[in-house]
Amino acid sequence: MQTAIMIAAVILAVLVFWFGLSLVFRTDHPVLAVASGSMEPVLYAGDLIFIEGLPDISDIYAASAGADPPGDIVVYNGARELIVHRVIDTKIVAGRTVFIFHGDANFPGANEDVSEDRIVGRYVGFKIPWLGHIALFFDPPERKIAFVVLWIVILLIVELAPTIRNKLGRKNIDASI
Repeated sequence: MQTAIMIAAVILAVLVFWFGLSLVFRTDHPVLAVASGSMEPVLYAGDLIFIEGLPDISDIYAASAGADPPGDIVVYNGARELIVHRVIDTKIVAGRTVFIFHGDANFPGANEDVSEDRIVGRYVGFKIPWLGHIALFFDPPERKIAFVVLWIVILLIVELAPTIRNKLGRKNIDASI
């Protein structure tokens, strides 16, 4: 029973922490693991970065990586995943702001035009190196499910083993009498 309470407490703590970060940073994605080296040397694959929501899209500063100061690093919805790149320019298309993104380590001209509705948030300048590799390891949903199932099985075994051992021990004692 204590194990179940401990598991529930850990799950509750993680949820409170995650939703707390979401409220503080005003985004559904307050923490993100960098998946590629396209932003090196500022961000490396496996860095865990913190993201803030942008209530006013005009707060995004656009400039090249070499500018002083450089443009904002922004997270946006790509075709299949979230992308972390620098905003190097903006333009207005049909009355909407379109941001031009470029990964610092990408070859020149490898830009992507992104409409304002695809913006998720801005990198706040704080990262934890290497920790994102854990999140990247669990990227396919099947791995997450297998990991959770494995831990549930292990916890059940740990929780039930003493009870089973006691019952088996009593049967052996009863049989010898």
